[in-house]
Order: sequence, then structure tokens, then C-alpha cells
Amino acid sequence: MGARQLTRWQKAGALVPMAVLVGAWGAALGNSGLATASDGISESDIPDVPATAFEQPASVQQSPAGVDEKAGAAGTVATLSTNGIPSSALYAYRRAETLLGKADETCHLPWNLIAAIGRVESNHGRSNGNSLDTDGIAQPGIYGVPLDGNDGRAKITDTDTGALDKNSVYDLAVGPMQFIPGTWQSVGVDSDNDGKKNPQSINDAATSAGIYLCAGAGDLSDPADAAAAVKRYNNSDAYVDLVLKISAAYASGDFTQSPDGVSTVPILTSSQNDQTLTPSQRKKAARAQKNAEKKPGTPPKSTKTPDPTSDAPRPDPTPNPVPNDDDGKDGDGGDGDGTPPNGGGGSGKTVGDGVQDLVDGTPLAPLAPVTEPVTGVLSALEANVQCLLTYPLGLPKDKFDKCVYNLTH
Repeated sequence: MGARQLTRWQKAGALVPMAVLVGAWGAALGNSGLATASDGISESDIPDVPATAFEQPASVQQSPAGVDEKAGAAGTVATLSTNGIPSSALYAYRRAETLLGKADETCHLPWNLIAAIGRVESNHGRSNGNSLDTDGIAQPGIYGVPLDGNDGRAKITDTDTGALDKNSVYDLAVGPMQFIPGTWQSVGVDSDNDGKKNPQSINDAATSAGIYLCAGAGDLSDPADAAAAVKRYNNSDAYVDLVLKISAAYASGDFTQSPDGVSTVPILTSSQNDQTLTPSQRKKAARAQKNAEKKPGTPPKSTKTPDPTSDAPRPDPTPNPVPNDDDGKDGDGGDGDGTPPNGGGGSGKTVGDGVQDLVDGTPLAPLAPVTEPVTGVLSALEANVQCLLTYPLGLPKDKFDKCVYNLTH
């Protein structure tokens, strides 16, 4: 495979405009305190970029580990700022941009495109309980699932005798950028100058990803060329769409810097946003959540406890009886067929109309009514029933207890 190499004079000439570019870029980041990633770069650090594009994909993960299935694409994009980019990863992405800018001036590789791939592939080196140490090495190491052809996965038999992926039967994607071993052997570089090409190093992996994207013709500042390069990296339209959305968000400043050495848990979402559920299941979960968040109902004004300091006349403590005409109509104390429930005569209000009012319009609406108290204070039994309807089992006990207290005092 041929390589597009610059002469020493071409590389030296490229340093002048790049110095201006890096200076402007560093000034733009001045308020954020982010590293410029341009310090300490020598001519020997500048990689060679192949003149032809790689035919083999860099990654073949159908469900990249950096994306929580419950959050889906929308949840991933919505949480970019709160998710953060580890310091060593951010440095590696910006260093890769600078190196590739010097190696191939026509590529115009932006750091945010590499960062977007790192977010999708491994959540910036933090998937499966990993974290990046201060040297940018994923610890204890990121390994994909065996590419054995099962469950829709690609089938790639061992190409590295298990040296990179610890599996001598099938290949596994490795490291923060999830390179398959065969591709890594062609594109991997030692960007951090520690003497080895390590796919678990975010520095080596990010620069290698940059080389992969810039190989061949193409200007990555052009959306069409960027999409084509990302699709070569992982041949999935959904993957390309998500990476480009994240890249655009990062370019607009929708990111934060987070410390190294910290692993992250999957992005947790409520059931109403769980993308593994069907739309109807999410709607049902949303309704249940809305009902659960409702505040306890306020008793009708006519049943509130009178203010003892008020001069207003107080209600007669004895409710006015309502004749029972046993016509079976609602509200006369009958049970719908002219027979009072529990065998008693029909009275105006049936036991617990306050509870009945609370559940009207819900599946609990047919609840057998009970006599409404004459004041806003309920008995302990009635208060427990009413609060149980508002705070079902499993919801905060302190709110349930407060509800009961308010209704019984």
C-alpha cells in the first residue's frame, strides 16, 4: 500500500501556517483551561498517511459499547455535556488533529470527529468498567465480543494469535477506538512514544483513527467526505448518523472536560425514555410516571375543618339525611339495583367519597364507596387508603407517611 509522504521541506513549510492555526485554536480555548496538545511535537512524531483508503473497516461493532441501549442515539446526544470527556482523551483527540494537520494538509481532520468516534465506540475509554489512567491507557483493558458470526456479528477468525485481544480463535475489537486486530496491524502507530503500538492507549488509538480517516482522497471539512470516511470506519448508516451528530455538538462546544481514572456507569433513563421498549410501552410508562408524581388530592372545601378562630357559622356536625328512594341511581346510597351496599339503608354520601373522588377516571373508579367524613380529618384507615392510591407501594415511604399525617391531623 502506497503512502503519501511529505518531503522535509514540505513538512517544515507546513509548520508555519499550522503554528498560526494552533495559536488561534489555543486562544479560543483560553477560557476553558483545556490543553492545546501542540507542545512537544517534533518532526518524527508526524505520521505517514496512506495515499489510498483502507478497504478493511476499523470497527465492526453493531452495538458499540459506548452507547447505552436504553438511552439510544437521542439519549447519547442529549447527555454529551454531563457525560464529559476525560482529560487524557481530550488531549489525545486534539493531538491527533494537530499531527494529521501536519501530515496531510488536504484532509482537514477536526478533533471533534475523532472524539465522536471515541464516544460511540467506548465512551472515551470508559466502557465495561474501564477508565483511562493519567497516561491515557484504558484499564483494565477494553475488549469487544468474539467476532464469531453469531447473533448477527461479523465472523473474523483470529489474525493476531491472541496478542492484542487475548483470543486465539476469533478476533475481538480492542481499545478505546475498538479497532479489529487485522486493521490495527496496518494502521496502528506509537503516538505517545512509549516504544509500542498499543490499541489500549487513547493516544495511539486516536492518532491511528485519524490516519484511517485521512487515508486516500477526501476533505473531512466536507460533510459528504466526512460521512464517507466514517462509514469506512464502521459500515453502518445509523453509526455514521450518530457520529456526525456528536461531532457537530462537540464542535459547537457541547462538551466538558472530566478527570482521568474515573469509570462511568451506563446512562440510566426512565422507562418512558427507554429505547428498548415499544412506543406504546413508553407511553404507558409516561402516564404511570405522571400519576405517581401527582401531589395528594386536596379535600373538597365543604369538608375542610372549620377554623376555630373564625366567626363564621360552623356546619351542623350531623349530616342531613337523604331519603333513599331505592331507584338504583348513583349518589343515593344504592348499589345500582336499589339495594344499599352492606344491607343498610341508603344515605346521601357513601363511605369514603373523598377516596372515590380521587380515583374517578382511573381503573380504580369502581372502588366501593364509604361514608365521607364531615371534616377534612380522615380516620387512619381512610387516610392510608387515600395515600396508598397516591403513593403506591415502592415509592418513597417518607412522602406516604407525610400524606397520612396531613390527612389525620
